[in-house]
Amino acid sequence: MASSEAPWTVMVPGDPGQLTGGYGYVREIVQGLEQLGQPVRLKGLAGRFPDVDQQARQSLEDALSALPAHATAIVDGLALGGCPEAAERHGHRLNLVALVHHPLADETGLSGETQRHFFETERRALAAVRRVITTSQTTAAGLSRYQVPAGRIATVPPGVQRPAQRPERVPTTPTDLRILCLAHLSPRKAQHQLVAALAQLPGPGWHCELAGSMSRDPDYAAEVRQQIEALGLADQIQLTGELSGPALVQSFRRANLFVLPSLYEGYGMVIDEALAHGLPVISSDGGALAVTADRPGCLIYPAGDVATLTGLLEERVRHPAMLTHQRKAALDSAGRLRSWREAAEEFRLAVVQALPTGSDFDASWLALREPADHAARSDALTLQALGWLRARGQAAPVIADIGSGTGSNWRYLNRALAAAGQDDCQWHLFDQDARLLAGVPRTESGPIIHVERLQATTLGQCLPRPLNLLTASALIDLVSRNWLDALAGAAADRQAAVLIVLSYAGHFRLLPEHRADDALRHWVNQHQHGDKGTGAACGPDASEYLARALKGMGYRVTSEPSVWHLDNAQSALQRALMEGWVEAARAQLLSETKDSPPDSRWLDQWLAERARQADQGQLVIEVDHIDLLGVPES
Repeated sequence: MASSEAPWTVMVPGDPGQLTGGYGYVREIVQGLEQLGQPVRLKGLAGRFPDVDQQARQSLEDALSALPAHATAIVDGLALGGCPEAAERHGHRLNLVALVHHPLADETGLSGETQRHFFETERRALAAVRRVITTSQTTAAGLSRYQVPAGRIATVPPGVQRPAQRPERVPTTPTDLRILCLAHLSPRKAQHQLVAALAQLPGPGWHCELAGSMSRDPDYAAEVRQQIEALGLADQIQLTGELSGPALVQSFRRANLFVLPSLYEGYGMVIDEALAHGLPVISSDGGALAVTADRPGCLIYPAGDVATLTGLLEERVRHPAMLTHQRKAALDSAGRLRSWREAAEEFRLAVVQALPTGSDFDASWLALREPADHAARSDALTLQALGWLRARGQAAPVIADIGSGTGSNWRYLNRALAAAGQDDCQWHLFDQDARLLAGVPRTESGPIIHVERLQATTLGQCLPRPLNLLTASALIDLVSRNWLDALAGAAADRQAAVLIVLSYAGHFRLLPEHRADDALRHWVNQHQHGDKGTGAACGPDASEYLARALKGMGYRVTSEPSVWHLDNAQSALQRALMEGWVEAARAQLLSETKDSPPDSRWLDQWLAERARQADQGQLVIEVDHIDLLGVPES
C-alpha cells in the first residue's frame, strides 16, 4: 500500500503565487498539509492552460513522467482538464487526483464549439483519475454530467485566514457607503455590471474600490476603465490592481460593504474573507455563490440582474441603518467560519482515501473472515443490545452501521433481530467504498445506503437523528482517538446504544510456536498505530479508550472477548491473515529504519514455514478481539 507520508506533488498551471481564489486555495492547502506533517511539492507548469499549447502538454507530461510509480500527484483542473492524454497515460501508474474548482466548460463567454471541446477533454481526464476533489457541493453535483461516480468525489470547501485585528462587535452607522469588490477583472467576474449599477446611485455618498489583476484580460480591464470614465465616475470608482498582504487588509478595513457580481463561481472564497473581516455582503447567485452566500450577513441577487443590484445598493445609500443591521449578522457568520487547518485535514483525508487499497482483495478478505467473525462474536452482548432496544419500545428502531463493507455486521444483527421478533428496523449503512456496499441486498424495508467516509469533524452531522443503536465491526482499532471521541459524542448526543465488535486486542497465538512469533507480533502492533486516514490509529488500545470515553458521558459499558479460532478448516483465511501480518511488519520495519534498510528475510522465512504448516493442516491460530456494549445510564 502506498504511504501517505511519501511526498505528494501538487501541480498548477503557471506561477503558483498568482493572486486568485483558486491559487490561494492551493497555497493554503499545501501549507496546511505541511503543518500536518505531509511533505508536499508545489509545482508550476509552463505553457498555456486550459486551452493547451504544445509547451503545456509537454510540461504536464514531463512532470508526471518524472514521478515514480504509485506516487501521489494532485493536478489542478485548469491544467488536467485540457490534457486528457496525460491523465490516461499516467492514471494507472500514479495515484492521480484532480482538483476541480469548477468545470472548464462553465467558463463565461465560450463559444459552443469550445464548450463542447472542454467538456469532452475534461470528461476523459476525470475518468482517468482515482479521485476528484471539488471546492463546493455545487461543483460536485455538476460533475454528474461528466459521468464521475459520486463515490469518487470528495468536497473540501475552503477555510479562511482570520484577520489579526478582529472586527468590532458593535458596528457604527456609516456616513457613506464604501464598497470593495475583490476579483481579477474578467467578463465572468462582471465588474462592468457593478459599474452600471453604481452609475444609478444618487449623490456622492459612496465610493467603490475594484481590486484585482488587470493583466489576465487586459482588453476587458480597458473596457471597464473606459466605462468608468465615460460615466464620469473616476472620482468614485478606483481600480487598484492586485492586492495582497497589508494593502489588502487595509482595503477590507476601509470598506463597509463587499459586493461580488460574478456570473459564476466554483465556490467564492472572497465571501468568506469578507465575512471574516466583518463586512456585510451583496453577492450574485452565480454557480456556487447561491450556497456560499446563503448565510446571515449576505444578500443574494440573480446573477446578471443589474436592476436588482442597483436597488440593493441604493437602499444602503439612502438608509445606512440597513447596512449596520446587516453587519451585525455578518459578524455572527464570521464566528462560524472554518479554518484552513480544518480544510487541510479534510483534503489530506480525501487524498488518503484515494491511495490504492486493493479493493478487490478487500472484498475477498471480507468474505473469508465473515464466518470467523460471526463465530467469535459475543452472543451475550448482542442479546443485551437487543434487549435494550426492545425496552425502548420503538416500533422501528434506527440503526447505523459504520464501516459496513459488504454487510457482514448487518447480516449478523439482522438475523439476531429477526429471531427476537424485531425485523422492521431502519438501517443506515456507511462505507467509503461504494463497490463493497453494492453487495448489500436491498429489500423493501431497507437498508438505507450512505456512501461516504465519516470524519471526526463531520461524524456528528452525518449520523441519522434519531438513532437508537450505533454499531461497527472490525473498525475502531483503525481510527484515531479524536475519531473515537467524536463517535462517543455523537452517540451520547442521540442517547444511542453503542455495540462495537471484533476490535483487535493486540495479541495472537500460533500453534506450534515459532521463534519469530514475538518479533512479528511486535511489528504488527506497532503498525496498527499508524495513520489509516484519520490520524494515528488507536490500534489494540481502541476498545479501552472508547470505554473510558463512553463512561465519561454517562454510559454503562460491558466488554467481552471475541476470539478467532482458526484451524485447518480455515486454511485460506490463515494464509491471507499471515500474509497481511508480514506485509504490515515489513512496512513498519522500513518506516523505522529508513537510513539503513533492514534485513527482512526472516519475515519471508517465517511466512514460508507457516504457509507449509497451514497447507498441511498442522496450524492453529487464535486472534484476540474485544466486543463492547455501551448503553446510556438514563
